Amino acid sequence: MKKITAFLLSMILLLAFTSCGGPDTDTDEPSPNPPDDARIGELYSLADALTDYMNAGDESSAMAMMDTTMQASMKGNVATIWDSIASPHGSFIETADYTCFQADGYDIIESTLIFENGTYIQRTVFDAENLVAGLFFRAGAVEAAAVEAPDGVTEEQVTVDAGSGYPLDGLLALPDNSAKVALVLVHGSGPSDKDETIGANKPFRDIAHALAEKGVAVLRYDKRTFAYGTKLAADADTLAKLTIYEETIYDAVAAVKLLKGRFEKVYVLGHSMSGGLLAAINASGADCDGYIVMEGTPRKLYELVAEQNLLYAEELEKSGSIDDAKQIRDLVESELAKSAQIAEFSDDEALNAANAVFGMSAWYLRSFEGINALDLHLKDEKPILVLQGGRDRQVTEKDFDLWKSGLAAHSSATFKLYPELNHLMGEYVGAEVPFSELVTREYAQATPVSSEVTDDIYDWISVID
Repeated sequence: MKKITAFLLSMILLLAFTSCGGPDTDTDEPSPNPPDDARIGELYSLADALTDYMNAGDESSAMAMMDTTMQASMKGNVATIWDSIASPHGSFIETADYTCFQADGYDIIESTLIFENGTYIQRTVFDAENLVAGLFFRAGAVEAAAVEAPDGVTEEQVTVDAGSGYPLDGLLALPDNSAKVALVLVHGSGPSDKDETIGANKPFRDIAHALAEKGVAVLRYDKRTFAYGTKLAADADTLAKLTIYEETIYDAVAAVKLLKGRFEKVYVLGHSMSGGLLAAINASGADCDGYIVMEGTPRKLYELVAEQNLLYAEELEKSGSIDDAKQIRDLVESELAKSAQIAEFSDDEALNAANAVFGMSAWYLRSFEGINALDLHLKDEKPILVLQGGRDRQVTEKDFDLWKSGLAAHSSATFKLYPELNHLMGEYVGAEVPFSELVTREYAQATPVSSEVTDDIYDWISVID
């Protein structure tokens, strides 16, 4: 689930990097001894923080990350340099794929910056003291480094097609033996690729490879809003009438059906938002054999967004930004007042932009109203495993407790809490970051899905089979 804040609020393109100062490290030749994973995660977090400061116009914080030479070069120029990139390409959205290598004794991070109307590559050069010694930009995007499947695992390219004109690329991770059981992975909110890439992490790839090594076939696929975002945005009527069914449910049903008949049993794992949609996916025709809720919630989406915004408000209050915090609290109050009417909205009212809640259309949110995850699970009685990270600050133990109490009468429900894991089912190393910086700092650190999680998933599947 992407970070949601409360506020609903020219450059000549060169073939070479545009330099903001620093040593000449304009080479694509990696060193024979690239930094290790821990070092790469540290550098990516630092590079992402620098991007954040520049986007916010916080020159003093950006300059504090630089060596003396860079400070002399950048003084008074941070806002100008950033504006020259952002002005032709719209608002900055997020940082995406990255790569790391060494050159001339420096560690270098290249990361993709996604703007509304284009992408840029930011090359950040670090010295041995973790100070920024060089900064370069050019148009383009970093090509994500391919990760080979583990020994004994092959990946078969497949197409998930719900028959509505949006075929999706998928990968089916297959063990070297003849798998009898398969698992379909369903994304959280927002556009997402098949690996569910966020920051430095690819949790769906981690799960697929780990379980395939153990003998379970795992299907992951691009989300419709990721693969066809431009097409959907270009059709105003289609975009206005997008529901959770077009965004997630229909494609998840198609993914399960693709595997039915090929495997004896097919289970579905839903991460974050889709964790509360699993029984609805089944009721829509998937006919799966059981469910895994990973960091999911049985609550309404707008309830979760309201809670996240209030967490942000609390942080602002603690920092002394009382007026900003009040603005968020007032906004939350007004948005929740609108949300109480969603189920009763007529089509015209649901399509009215003024009735959007936290930037999400009332039409879209209305499609959730007939989905009561707890009631649906109690009704179908299919086996369900609920997994929760104790350090998840987006979907919290409050949601985990709601699952436990709501499914107390379920005949086959299992619950597992991992005290040290976050929303991505990884273990973040370092001090707790502000809630508003989860994506840019915590998720910028590589925190692979814990082997304890994939072991537990495999053991659960083995037992119920």
